[in-house]
Amino acid sequence: MSIYRTFTRWHDQLTVAGYYLACVALSMIFGAYIIEVFARYFFNAPQWWASEAVSYSLCACTFLMMPYVTWKRGHVAVALIFDLLPTNGARVAMWLTYFLGTLFCGFATWISMDETARQYINNIDLMAVKPVPKYLISIFIPFGFASSTLHFVRLLDFKAIDPNASAGGFGES
Repeated sequence: MSIYRTFTRWHDQLTVAGYYLACVALSMIFGAYIIEVFARYFFNAPQWWASEAVSYSLCACTFLMMPYVTWKRGHVAVALIFDLLPTNGARVAMWLTYFLGTLFCGFATWISMDETARQYINNIDLMAVKPVPKYLISIFIPFGFASSTLHFVRLLDFKAIDPNASAGGFGES
């Protein structure tokens, strides 16, 4: 088995794990809102932690799910452009889209990782009722961008791009 195949299998498993963790974070958001509504309106006892838990879980949920959406090509695309172009032109346009996704996600990884490292080095806390080290929340951002970058790199195989697939080559395959 090649190193590339082993790496892609590991990356896919990491992406699926992120998907399930994002589902758990979404459940935590739902649960925190339910607890907050019942505590506030039925028992007149608002919870200090609920809005913070929702904010932190939303960050985690978004950036843990991002690689999965990229892997399944579920990102937003104006597929009309690819439908109007001839097959070879559509393949080139799709490759260019994946290439730009690689560049922009890579750049976002670099910026967000630099900021997360700065937060760790300077021991920066979130201003909240109970201060939390900011890097513990923001570490999900470079993870999401880095993993999405790797998925975009994997989509750059020009021969594997099929403009005739459903949704103009975008969407789950």
